[in-house]
Amino acid sequence: MKNSITTRLIVLLTLALAVIMGGGMLLDYRLSRQEILTRLNEEALVEIGVAVSDMENWLNGIEATTGLLGRILEQQEYSHEGLQQMLRDVVVNNDEIFGAAIAVNPKFTEDAKGFAPYYYVDNGTVSYADLAGASADYQKQPWYSTPIAAGKALWTEPYFDTGGGEVSMTTFAVPVYRIDDKGNRVAYAVVTADVALTDLQRVAGQLHLGESSYSLLFSKEGLMMNTRSQSRVMKHYSEISYRGVDLDRWHQMFSQALRGEPSTYDFPCPESEGHCTIRLGRLKTTGWPIGLVYNQQEVLSPLHQYQVKTFILGAVTLLLMAITVYLLISRLTRPLQQLSIATEHMARGEMDVALPQAGGKDEVSRLVRSFNSMNKDLKAYIGDLETATANRSRLEGELTAARDIQMSMLPGSGEALWQQNGIDLWAKVRPAKTVGGDLYTYFQSDTHLFVAVGDVSDKGVPAALFMARAISLIQQLAGTATPPDKAMAELNNALERDNHSCMFVTLFLGVLNISSGQMRFASAGHTAPSLLRASEVVTVAQETGPALGLAEDQVYPINVLQLLKGDRLAVYTDGIDEAFNDKKEMYGVDRFNRELQACGELPVKEAGLLLFNSVDMHTGDLPQSDDITLLLLQYPSTTKQIENQSFQLGTGLTGRVQAWLEATLEQWKVAPESIMEFDLVAEEIVTNVQKYAGLEAGELLGLTVTVTAGSLALEARDQGKPFNPFEDGHRSELGADIDSAEIGGLGVHLIIQLTDRQSYRRENGYNILRVEKGITGSGTEPPA
Repeated sequence: MKNSITTRLIVLLTLALAVIMGGGMLLDYRLSRQEILTRLNEEALVEIGVAVSDMENWLNGIEATTGLLGRILEQQEYSHEGLQQMLRDVVVNNDEIFGAAIAVNPKFTEDAKGFAPYYYVDNGTVSYADLAGASADYQKQPWYSTPIAAGKALWTEPYFDTGGGEVSMTTFAVPVYRIDDKGNRVAYAVVTADVALTDLQRVAGQLHLGESSYSLLFSKEGLMMNTRSQSRVMKHYSEISYRGVDLDRWHQMFSQALRGEPSTYDFPCPESEGHCTIRLGRLKTTGWPIGLVYNQQEVLSPLHQYQVKTFILGAVTLLLMAITVYLLISRLTRPLQQLSIATEHMARGEMDVALPQAGGKDEVSRLVRSFNSMNKDLKAYIGDLETATANRSRLEGELTAARDIQMSMLPGSGEALWQQNGIDLWAKVRPAKTVGGDLYTYFQSDTHLFVAVGDVSDKGVPAALFMARAISLIQQLAGTATPPDKAMAELNNALERDNHSCMFVTLFLGVLNISSGQMRFASAGHTAPSLLRASEVVTVAQETGPALGLAEDQVYPINVLQLLKGDRLAVYTDGIDEAFNDKKEMYGVDRFNRELQACGELPVKEAGLLLFNSVDMHTGDLPQSDDITLLLLQYPSTTKQIENQSFQLGTGLTGRVQAWLEATLEQWKVAPESIMEFDLVAEEIVTNVQKYAGLEAGELLGLTVTVTAGSLALEARDQGKPFNPFEDGHRSELGADIDSAEIGGLGVHLIIQLTDRQSYRRENGYNILRVEKGITGSGTEPPA
């Protein structure tokens, strides 16, 4: 092993990496990062706690001073001059108090207006105001009436003081009670201490984390007492607009704070890049919600600096490692470099390139000798491959030409749309291989329409040749007046002749009387067609004969099907109902009939393409195992009324939709009970789109209402996020508490209960939700 290049690389690289990494990366990044995060979090909590504690102490001092003054008044009588002097001393000796008042109950004064001296600080000077004057009228002020009614001391909501300090403030009011001559406890006065919002803001401003952080302070009713913008002071928190913080989030955080439950929410910073955090709590003293808004990037800046240092250290270490590895590998792998250059020439087809000399016994020498042997084998293989590729290309070209020729034999070259006399016919064939054995054709002669759909046994080239023979014979008979049963017998005899390979074809062959709607058809072992009538799908009962081409002189029974106005006939091959998925489950006739019913209101082409897509979704990634052909025949429908309207999402959307829907259905003379039920269905659909589709106000919601004899349909289209409420939605358990109902859960029950059919599909970036309901009465014949 001492001569092995692998051993030498392992030993040398291990020693080099051990020396470099041992000297360069001594710190464990993950442990250091966790330590920094823990320290930052602790510092933030300590700083917030100190600031909140300072504010609590500040407010406690105001409450204690005011409460003491109230207790003094309860115990002793003072003259008016004495009360004024005491009040003035309180303002002078307490810098945190902007103003203070003693408002005596007028029952205890000689003057009917009462007695209410008020001292406050005005530009550094203590000023006096009489709150018993007409301009102040203290008896009607909340700071006087509210604590008396509550029977306890409290902080008032912030207000602008008129007749006194003429500033925005909040007041701590203490009711003072005395015992009258009858032993009753009566309100004697209210002692107040005013705090200017500017002083509150100054104290609250000590609460910060980072240069761009700022504190929030609310009253119990939600008025802003402190925030970054002075224009928002004295406004309700519902008027605050932060990107990513809606009104519901504000309600939730504010309610939690009032209950004493701290709340935290992250949102995009409104004035800078990155994410910000709101933390809300409650002051124990006043019950006011208090919070902090800070930039996460500023708080985590020490961690970012550490990450930069770690990145630089790692980059330098990696650079040293790269240089060391390069020097070692370039010396040890020089033979491999020469071999790599030689293989590049070989990859370009230059098989005569010279390879390095292989004189040793290590892995590189053995590799070079293996390449020499492989080079010789590749020369021989490439020669054989070139010949096989040329043959394959020629065969693929011939098959492509054969497909084009085969498709040209079918109307529309494999997909056709025919519309005449009110009849819509659409047909499409999709071979499983380049060419296939399915076929269809149609031909109109006067008042009759000839249609045929067939399926040749097997697939590929043999089936395509037999299909070409069959379609030629069918198209020859299409222009004759031969009844379907006779025509089928003639086709059978013609295909049976010289059919030494025993191939056969199943065939549906029908002739429709366009005027009467009567279709006479014969079937040669073909899958029974499906009929969509009045929103219900049934498989047509038929008598059938044997497949064509196996035995001569066979009998094929005639079948008669009477088509009514609005009927849709689907004729298809077994490539649809016998399509399997990866669980070995067949698509089946029942599934086909359900899908045909779901797209019954769509034009035949759109409905046909959706049916093909349904088969593809069922099979998934499995390759198509059989040829598929589908023909849809729509007989002229009854009178139909359709109304389309687009609505912008936003305020009043439900009312606008219901007004349009009611006016349209009343014009069409739909029964009132059906209008009322469809109003409820439309309300649920529109409300769910507006709330949960993720669309902005102003985007469009498209609605289409359709009424035909016996049926009323509503279709909604929006470009919101994909969601099928009937499959993906979590329905609420009926009878359960409404608070536990999930989004859309009750609405799904209501829609299903009030309509007969519901469907959802995602098409071209749109959610398309359709509901239908059978109706009777005046709505069955909408006006022309």
